[in-house]
Parts: sequence; structure tokens; C-alpha cells
Amino acid sequence: MIIAMPMSRGRLAAHFTKAQRIGFFNEYHQLITSFDNPAIGGGGCRAKSELLSLIKAQKTDIVIVQHIGERMLGKLLAAGIGVSQGDNAESIEVLLGQTQLLERRLVDASQGRASLNHAKKGSCCASGGNCGSAEGGCGCGGHKPKPEVSSLLQKPESAQGKQVSASYSGFRPLS
Repeated sequence: MIIAMPMSRGRLAAHFTKAQRIGFFNEYHQLITSFDNPAIGGGGCRAKSELLSLIKAQKTDIVIVQHIGERMLGKLLAAGIGVSQGDNAESIEVLLGQTQLLERRLVDASQGRASLNHAKKGSCCASGGNCGSAEGGCGCGGHKPKPEVSSLLQKPESAQGKQVSASYSGFRPLS
């Protein structure tokens, strides 16, 4: 059995994706390996996907969390990875021992925190497009949000239908 624990300053991190490192422990509670968290320092949905991939690659059975977002919790559960809730006031040994307690288990994505940032993006992750590709987007695998551009900022067209470019001092030419 492999147990993953997001860690900051040698303790359980307060929030799963904001941990400095991810430690991987065996069934004897011995640290096997640890990695820098690929989601630390931003990177959006793509970095969080890398974190999930790291956890899967280590063949993790259970993840210990204090706080986790509902979307990441849902992805862990969908991957068949158990999630045990702990408190960073507890020692690592106590937290590792409590992973088998069923009353500590999170079993539904709704038990995670709602993502305010995801809601602001218009839930782009749900639609499945080119989000995160070279063209842009939030990096989550959803659609590329369409920019809202005022018609006043659009390039004017000449009478013959050809594009006319305009540039102003202090501004970049529109492309």
C-alpha cells in the first residue's frame, strides 16, 4: 500500500495542491520517496493534472489531505485512489495510522471545497476542447475561452472589404 501526503515544512500541508512536496510512504509508514509538487507556484489546471499524474504513477492507494478542492477530490476518487482527511496539527505517524479509519475517508467530490476560480472561468474544463494547447486557454483540457472584444477595438474595413491597420502612439498595432 502506498500513501501520498502533501507536505509543507515537514507537516501535512493545509491545502493539497499548494503543498511544497508530495511524500510517498509504504504500509510500514516509511518514506519511500518525495517529489516537488508540480502544481506549486501556479500553472493552473495543467499543473494540477501533472500532480494527479505523479500520484497515479507512484501507484498511490490513499492520499491524506487537510483541505482539497472538489474537482481534484473527484479526480482522485474516479482514479480509484482513497482520500483520508487529516489535520496538520497531528504528527505524520498519527496521520499515516489514521488512513485506515473509514470515518476519515472522503467519498464524494462534494466533500471538497468549491473552486471559485473555476467558476470565474466559466467552467471551461467541462467542455473538452483545446484548453491548455499552444493557442491558450486555462490549461485544464476544456475549451479555449473566447475573448470578449469591443467592436470599437476591431480593425476597421475599407470600402473594398480589405483590412486597414491602424496604430496609435503608445499602442501596439492590432493584428
